[in-house]
Amino acid sequence: MNHPVHSSTAPKWWRSKAAWVLLISLLVLALGALAWARRTANPAVDTSAKADVPVLALEFAPSDMALVQRLPMVRTVAVSGSLAPLTQAIVKAPVAGEVRRVLVREGESVRLGAVVAEIDTTDARARLDAVLADQAERRARLAVAQRNRDTNLALLQQSFISQNAFDQLQSGYEAAQASVQGADAQVKLMRKAIDDAVVRAPIAGQVSKRWIQGGERVGPDAPIISLVDLSRLELEATVPASEVARIAIGQAVRFRVDGFGARSFDGRVERINPVAEISSRAIKVAVSVPNVDGSLRGGMFAQGSVTLSQTDALPVIPASAVFEEAGQAYVFTVEEAKLAKRGVRLGLKDEVSGLVELVQGPALATPVVRIRMNGLKVGAPAVLVKAPADQRPAATP
Repeated sequence: MNHPVHSSTAPKWWRSKAAWVLLISLLVLALGALAWARRTANPAVDTSAKADVPVLALEFAPSDMALVQRLPMVRTVAVSGSLAPLTQAIVKAPVAGEVRRVLVREGESVRLGAVVAEIDTTDARARLDAVLADQAERRARLAVAQRNRDTNLALLQQSFISQNAFDQLQSGYEAAQASVQGADAQVKLMRKAIDDAVVRAPIAGQVSKRWIQGGERVGPDAPIISLVDLSRLELEATVPASEVARIAIGQAVRFRVDGFGARSFDGRVERINPVAEISSRAIKVAVSVPNVDGSLRGGMFAQGSVTLSQTDALPVIPASAVFEEAGQAYVFTVEEAKLAKRGVRLGLKDEVSGLVELVQGPALATPVVRIRMNGLKVGAPAVLVKAPADQRPAATP
């Protein structure tokens, strides 16, 4: 019986594919060996490509740099606080009654003596009619008492009546006279109440708050509106007790207010509180601030300084140009088209202009970097687009 024969030889298509894989692998290994041999023979090929890449220089605009120069410095004491109107008033209802209408709203300007509200006078006029009637009655009684006194005075002179009887008539006349005076006073009060029902502004200013609306009923002394005069404000500032000895009445104050950017305002020391605050040990200083254009408002927060004195011209740089590291102050300068680092020793600091005295450091006219930049390295190429402009103090005392 014949059995089938199993051959161990692989098919032709499989032998062909294996040959191609082997051939490609040998070719890849040969190319890799050739590249490694070339790199080993000439290792400077890759590094030369990197050496050809140019290193970019740092470019500094004029606003990025400042020159070391001589300028006078201002000695100051820092102050901060809130602005408040120097003149303000709460207009209250002088009489009780129903408010017919309020003629002003918040933010409106009001002249001195202008009508701001009206209170209904129906009750007041009814009471006035009552006191007028009482006044007429009392005057009639006075007239009768006066006639009796005059008649009995003639009888007394003729000795027809006693002195005691005449004195009783005189007393009744004087009582009637006093009663009429009381009635006259009541009439004046009621007429004044009617006049007061028309509420007028006691000062010229702007309405800061409206307390009531038309139709509400108010009692005497109930607030109707609040008025403030913004033509002159007061800065209620605080200073450390250790610095108050150097502050005097009339010294100039320059400050800035949140929301106005770099704009500064001027004022003068008006009053100094004689007692320090118990909690902070600070002393309040009142600064008078003219507000001609009305741009400032009450309640705004201000920060500034009191000008004490001015020095002679000193070498100065902007305080923003000073860096610190491990307790050592230094600045970056541009020397020979490269960035350099120079240690400095500082002196006085002018809070108003932002300048600081350079006791020891770069020479005059040396350009220094005045802006805060990360990654500045000594020796890095640096280019000045234009020469930096001279810095000037932000304020002159």
